[in-house]
Amino acid sequence: MHVNTAKNRKPWMAFMSVAVGMVFVLVVAGCASQVLDRPAIPQESPIVSKETPAVTSSATMQPQAESSAAEKALQLPAAEAIPEPSTKAAAEPAASKTAATSKQRRLVMLDPGHQRYGNNALESVGPDTRETKPKVSSGTVGVRTKKPEYVLNLEVSLLIKDELVRRGIEVAMTRESHEVDISNKQRADMANEAGAALAVRIHADGDSSPKTKGFSVLYPSASSAAVKPIAAGSHEAAGFILEHLKTATGTAGRGLSARSDLSGFNWSKVPVVLVELGFMTNPEEDELMSEAEYQKKLAQGIADGIEQFLKSR
Repeated sequence: MHVNTAKNRKPWMAFMSVAVGMVFVLVVAGCASQVLDRPAIPQESPIVSKETPAVTSSATMQPQAESSAAEKALQLPAAEAIPEPSTKAAAEPAASKTAATSKQRRLVMLDPGHQRYGNNALESVGPDTRETKPKVSSGTVGVRTKKPEYVLNLEVSLLIKDELVRRGIEVAMTRESHEVDISNKQRADMANEAGAALAVRIHADGDSSPKTKGFSVLYPSASSAAVKPIAAGSHEAAGFILEHLKTATGTAGRGLSARSDLSGFNWSKVPVVLVELGFMTNPEEDELMSEAEYQKKLAQGIADGIEQFLKSR
């Protein structure tokens, strides 16, 4: 009886073992399925998000827009703060060149006309003519004061220099003494070599008639090919100086005059004018031009005109 019971249980136990095994397999498979069905956790990566095409989820659309705006905010200052090396390298020399040019253009060359002893050796009137004339004369003499023109010219030129320097304008002079020997061409060359913004020649006039009087301002005629590049600037400067001389002295003067026969004009490569302060052959004007107060008026008017010209450049 005992043996038979044991035999009858063996099939049942085998069946249960199989059933339990199958249940275990099913449970394991179910767990695996749940694991596999879980959505993947998104990985945050700025690089990947920039390259992501269209976003279909409304939940992620707003953050995507904010990320784009933030990127733009970060990118724009970076682009402005770091210029192209070649642009920066090119800009710096240009800026320094401009600064140097600007400073150079404030230089005025004053040329007190004539000298104690003239030089009658001949020199060419200009680079495009065969005409010659004496290098430099000693000038005229005051009919009443007996003052030589070269003395008057230097007196007024020094006053102009002081006035310009007081205004912060750099000044160079062709001479500051009477004991020189500088031709008219050489005076022009001095202004050219200095890179002057303007050359101003100071003279006094003379005439066969003692009644002739009044200041005037001369400038190079554009009819001369050599001075065409500076003709317009010279004319402009002459106009400014004339108008300010009128204001300073309270007189009309004799106006402007274009000249093509002056060596100091024709050899010039920078704008140039010549101021005739008045006529030393007129007794009243001769005396007037030696008065300290009138000389100051002349210097003031000429300096005002020069300053206006420099500001217009």
